[in-house]
Amino acid sequence: MGHVFDGWKQGLINFPPTYKYEINCDRYVGERPKQGEKRRSPAWCDRILCLGKGIKQLQYGRAEIKLSDHRPVSSALLVEVEVFDHRKLKRALNFTRAAVHLEIFLDEDGEI
Repeated sequence: MGHVFDGWKQGLINFPPTYKYEINCDRYVGERPKQGEKRRSPAWCDRILCLGKGIKQLQYGRAEIKLSDHRPVSSALLVEVEVFDHRKLKRALNFTRAAVHLEIFLDEDGEI
C-alpha cells in the first residue's frame, strides 16, 4: 500500500458499512443481484481522517439517513488550538456546525 495518507489517523470503525445501499432502504445493492448484475460487497467508503497534534476523537459513527446510496459519517472531535486573533476565531466558529433537517424532505404522511 502507498503512503498517500501517511500520518493521517482514523478512529476505530465500529459501525456497519456505509456504501452501497438501495436508496430509501436498508438493503445493500448487490445483496440480491438481478440477472447479469454483479454481486457487490458492502464497503466503508466514507471516512473522517485527522492530521495533526492535539486532536482527540470523541465519537465516530454513521447516520441512518437514506436519501442516497451512502450513509453519512459523523465525528465529534476535541481539538486544541492556539488563538492569535479572537475576532477571526469567533467568525470561524459561526460556520462550523451543520445539520440535516429531514422534515424538509418529508411529505404530508411523514415519508421521504
